[in-house]
Amino acid sequence: MRLFHLPLICLLASLGACAAHADARPDDSPAAGTTVTLERSVCFGFCPSYTVTVDADGQVDFTGREHVQTPQAHEQVSPERVAAILAAVEQADFRSLKENYVNQDDGCANMATDMPSARITVADASGSKTVNFYYGCFGGIADTVKPRIDQLAKTIDEQLDTARWIGKPSAAGTAQ
Repeated sequence: MRLFHLPLICLLASLGACAAHADARPDDSPAAGTTVTLERSVCFGFCPSYTVTVDADGQVDFTGREHVQTPQAHEQVSPERVAAILAAVEQADFRSLKENYVNQDDGCANMATDMPSARITVADASGSKTVNFYYGCFGGIADTVKPRIDQLAKTIDEQLDTARWIGKPSAAGTAQ
């Protein structure tokens, strides 16, 4: 009779292990609690000004300020889109960037006025990091950082499809 109990105990133990694994939630993933925010500022002209944030669950919040057609939008995106954004954050080596690239002290050899800026914030388990890049910042360190910021911002915009909320500015400066 004891031989009968041994296989039954092994079976129950293995089923318990499966049940414990099945209860593992997505909250245990490295991205849980992560948010990525892109803020674009106005320029002298019709540059769209907006903020878009996505969290690890794919919840997207868009707030348009100037030169956009949609003032507010909320949406859900797929985990693949969130993963593409997080991969772009890694590809940009985001955490290694300085906080600001906005003046000569930050590595701008030359400055132009009236340009927009991109501010990207990544908040995750290791903390929050913000990088502010002014597109009137040229030369020196700025020229090496700009392609990384551009690609990351482009990926965020593409994966969240912000173009549908931005629209096309009209000559009068309002979106159509």
